[in-house]
Amino acid sequence: MTKTLTEWRPEQIAEFGRKPMLLRHRLADHPLFCDAALERLIEATPRDRFHVNTIARDETDPRKWREGDMSGLSGREVMAAVARGNIWVHLQRVHEAFESYDDFLSDLFGDVERRVPGFRSYKRSMSVLISSPNMNVALHADVPGQSLWQVRGRKRVWVYPPRAPYLPQNKIENIVLRRAFDTDLPYDPSYDAGAESFELLPGDWSSWPRNAPHRVRNADCVNVSFTTEHWTDELRAGYAVDYANGLLRPLFGGRDLSRATTGPAFWGKLAIAAAHKGWRKLIGRTVAPMMIDFRVDPAAEAGFRDIAPYQVMK
Repeated sequence: MTKTLTEWRPEQIAEFGRKPMLLRHRLADHPLFCDAALERLIEATPRDRFHVNTIARDETDPRKWREGDMSGLSGREVMAAVARGNIWVHLQRVHEAFESYDDFLSDLFGDVERRVPGFRSYKRSMSVLISSPNMNVALHADVPGQSLWQVRGRKRVWVYPPRAPYLPQNKIENIVLRRAFDTDLPYDPSYDAGAESFELLPGDWSSWPRNAPHRVRNADCVNVSFTTEHWTDELRAGYAVDYANGLLRPLFGGRDLSRATTGPAFWGKLAIAAAHKGWRKLIGRTVAPMMIDFRVDPAAEAGFRDIAPYQVMK
């Protein structure tokens, strides 16, 4: 008998991917998220597959999100820095590091697809997040479909509608085209009135519509979470339209173009996006470099120390 990993109410099944929602899972005690497993995962994750970040706990400007480095440190040292400091460790594509995480990811999406009629996903990915008490995660918008799964600790997430003023169309186009980072978004405290807000406890998970901006604040405890990303035909269509719209924007006086994913214009945009992506792959795509200006240090009060800035390509 197949084990059920997620819990749903009937209305959530119909609204999955259409609106922000809070659901339950049965994975909080999974051994893949114990300290020993996380330490091993930190040590196995190469430089091009992790981010380590910080931002002041009272900062609301997502552009103040800082990038750091933890290369060469042991998993135990990084975990100690997280526990005492103010850092956010993001281990990407962990399912490619160990077969156990790949099996876990397949089982999890298999469970969701059994529960949600018509939901068929591909190009799935999984990241693990380990973050300090009271950590403030900057507002950002993701490109694929995404869910956030809470394993340890407690946090609050704010999810904003994927439309202006929360998400100006030119901003998501630049993120899709990799001309800008996912934190290159406007924020004003008044936006919170339009947000859906959830407190996530171990065993909770949250999902939201494509590109919905969101920010997170931890409670006064270390947090361990994981995110899952996926694509569907519907998501790919929306991505292609945003990609093409970003290319076409200068030719149409900088105005917003339709984001519709049906009709002749959509098929034209699909062709434009495919041709440009093929050309970019041929010549080598240009990605904005990351500026590294701190290094994780378990002996430092904030869990890191400032260093002379340098750039790396991601």
